[in-house]
Amino acid sequence: MNQTQGLGNAAFSISHKVVLEKNDRLRVANQLLAILQTHTRKKNLLSLNILDIGCSSGVITDHLAKHFGKTIGIDVDKIAVEKAQKAYKRKTLSFKISSGISLPFNNESFDIVICNQVYSYTSNPRKMVREIHRVLKKQGLCLFTGDNLLYPMESLYHLLFIKWLPKKIQIFLLKVIGYQNFYIGNYKTYWGLRKLCENFKINDYTIKVLLNPRKYKFKRLERYKKLVDRIPHSCLKFLEPLFPTFVFVLQK
Repeated sequence: MNQTQGLGNAAFSISHKVVLEKNDRLRVANQLLAILQTHTRKKNLLSLNILDIGCSSGVITDHLAKHFGKTIGIDVDKIAVEKAQKAYKRKTLSFKISSGISLPFNNESFDIVICNQVYSYTSNPRKMVREIHRVLKKQGLCLFTGDNLLYPMESLYHLLFIKWLPKKIQIFLLKVIGYQNFYIGNYKTYWGLRKLCENFKINDYTIKVLLNPRKYKFKRLERYKKLVDRIPHSCLKFLEPLFPTFVFVLQK
């Protein structure tokens, strides 16, 4: 194989990875949309404006913008936000560099806030949740998802038990493995997340999604449907604090 062939294959691999990442984010966007449409009992959400906290490069935010009114995505990652601004051009869509713990918006500015897998990467999740409450309109909704401290697999690095260790040991292990840039998540338990969101009415969709993954576009969970159907609902509720991820629709 000559150098040109090698570069071509490398370029293809990078391009293929980007496509896969985009498809994965579109999958998540459809899940968020399905939950919101079900909860609001509306297919048409164009009358509602929405804020996406932790928008990254904007794939999910852009997809949501097709179904909502004014749509804003924010992230602390300047490079990601600039990429989103260049890639997605809609009259109702904009992106800002901002932290979730200090939202640059007036009180009661949004009908919907998305906080998808963000809380564990925030330095002060309690302040972020207070800010979400502040910028939501009365009866406004926050679609809040997050990983579970008690689940042994760490979702970012896919390492077992590492999130149960003291932070200094986590940092040491990640450096030994070879990571130079990394983030240590601040995970909470099921009860910790409910406490975090106590100023909202909590509509727990975790088991609903598990019982009806097709309705909520969770295609990867469909393979477990027959097994889940055999488990009594009371047992699922008992086991929920051990689930890897939780899905809440919070109402102000």
